[in-house]
Amino acid sequence: MYFNRLILSLLLATASTANEVPEEEISSSSLRRKAYVIPDESSVQEEPTRRVFVKYRKNMRSNFEAELRKRSSSTATRMHYDFRDMDTFVLTVPESDVAILKQNPTVESVHALPFAATASTANGAEETSSSLRRKAYVIPDETSVQEEPTRRVFVKYRKNMRSNFKAELKKRSSTARMHYDFRDMDTFVLTVPESDVAILKQNPTVESVHDDVKRYPMHIPDSVQQQQRNLQQAETVPYGVDLVQAKEAWGVGARGQGVKVCVMDTGVYDHEDLPPITGPAGTPFTDDGVGHGTHCAGTIAAPENGKGVVGVAPEADIYSVKVFSDDGSFAYSSGILAAAQECAAGGADIISMSLGGPLPNLFEILGFRNLLRNGVISVAAAGNFGNGLWSFPASYPGVVSVAAVDENKAKAPFSQFNRQVDVAAPGVDILSTLPMTAPCQICDQIDEFSYGTISGTSMACPHVAGVLALLVSFKPEAEPSEYIRAIEQSAEDLGAPGKDNEFGNGLVQAYAALEYLNGGPIKSAASPTTKTCGDDMLSFNLKLLTDNNASETTWELRSIVDNGETYLVGSDYENGTDIIVRECIPKNCYVFTMYDSEGNGITQGEGSYSVIVDGEKLVDDGGDFDFQDMVSFGDCFEAMYEFLN
Repeated sequence: MYFNRLILSLLLATASTANEVPEEEISSSSLRRKAYVIPDESSVQEEPTRRVFVKYRKNMRSNFEAELRKRSSSTATRMHYDFRDMDTFVLTVPESDVAILKQNPTVESVHALPFAATASTANGAEETSSSLRRKAYVIPDETSVQEEPTRRVFVKYRKNMRSNFKAELKKRSSTARMHYDFRDMDTFVLTVPESDVAILKQNPTVESVHDDVKRYPMHIPDSVQQQQRNLQQAETVPYGVDLVQAKEAWGVGARGQGVKVCVMDTGVYDHEDLPPITGPAGTPFTDDGVGHGTHCAGTIAAPENGKGVVGVAPEADIYSVKVFSDDGSFAYSSGILAAAQECAAGGADIISMSLGGPLPNLFEILGFRNLLRNGVISVAAAGNFGNGLWSFPASYPGVVSVAAVDENKAKAPFSQFNRQVDVAAPGVDILSTLPMTAPCQICDQIDEFSYGTISGTSMACPHVAGVLALLVSFKPEAEPSEYIRAIEQSAEDLGAPGKDNEFGNGLVQAYAALEYLNGGPIKSAASPTTKTCGDDMLSFNLKLLTDNNASETTWELRSIVDNGETYLVGSDYENGTDIIVRECIPKNCYVFTMYDSEGNGITQGEGSYSVIVDGEKLVDDGGDFDFQDMVSFGDCFEAMYEFLN
């Protein structure tokens, strides 16, 4: 009941803030912004769909199946039949996809599927039985084919009624398509004929039905300016890095080390000026045909390597979950929720979402609340429509909403303003990475080494995600609420005194937030005040990327004294898996050992490992050894003296 009231209040607040922009303020710039405004809920309609035979070219089945997989998460594509002997699938696709399919190089032809055969001629004359029999097999002109409109919805079934509702779904299998099964919420996400929505609401196994609303990337397309930069040139520090005090934070040892930031976007290209990109197995997480996700990732974590650009948290790790297809048009709230859960399952500490939409969704609220409770911080763009409307998921409780400023700390004209804005960050003409090979939708041209400037709250959001990564690397044992409070309470106040609708608490400041989190001034990177685990503990961090023979890899952390007690161990990993271990361990003398049972290290692929203790890197990108690799650390001199005497 509480969350139903919360949804109602969110909708009422949206409606009320929509009236805050006086009519007389409409200008040419506001009209330009209007081109990006999403209509209110009453006017949002699902795109009409068509049911078609799609014949793929000889020996191109696997290629066409790959195309289908790319489209299945973000469009209403549904497979009905696979006529393998005819090299043909029967699909329901959005109306706009029919022309795209016809141009696809893997497709030979597309034919519309009729509802039923007609029984009269165009002029109404009665036909013979033989002509009717023939006509039953005739596919009519494509312009006459119409599919019943469909609707994508969350369907929450009643407690302990899962099996009953699944039985209902089986009856409707020819008309309903399932997208997600959120079992922890007793909810399925389905696409059903419009007429079935009312029937579902009346079904005794169903508790409620909610629209699956759309989410959009939050950048300004007209702002894109590509910059061709060779990676061998001197490294450029984008102005946003300085504006959020990132370099001051680096000076006290906070660089994002050991922190995983999940970029939920168009994918993140495996750029030479980005850290190794990981993501959910079996998904195209490094495919970015838009460039949006790659740009956001560079702002977060482009390494300080003397070339290209540098991000806010240059030692953070990037985990990519692709939520937009390569046309970058839109995703659904169910896809956003599923992706956020993928981020958490992949070990993310922070989720960066440069996306949003004007309508709230109950299940997103519940999902992001649960993520915060489980230690994952979610950050989202406040929106680009230059008005007082709320954008979601940014405006949900517990999600950090980020507005945009320019290099002079002035509010960006496109940045949305409302009481849900938490902080502001640079979002105008932000320089960052772009995909290095075509296609890249937001790039004018692709050269071998590509960077570009883009504007939008999409670009402000990753600055805040990067600052939070600095805080987590500085004090990993803190709670998510402590990190959020630190960036809010330490922000540089802009605009009206105190928290306001335009800037929230103000411009995010990394070093000031570290001092707030530290409880006072930070003396130096090596001083006790920066210890992350207390005076009697050591902060142990292991970053391991397994190679192509992960079953051979094990490791252990053992004390030299205390009868050689083993504190931590790791084994039974999958190939190409990114493993992060962060633990506070008692002060002692330790030996860390990485083992390979076959004697070839972890070099069969892209494997490597790093060991960081109290901010000091003891092993950096190790992995080239035979059967074992060892490093000792801690109070070893005193411990060994006592042991020997």
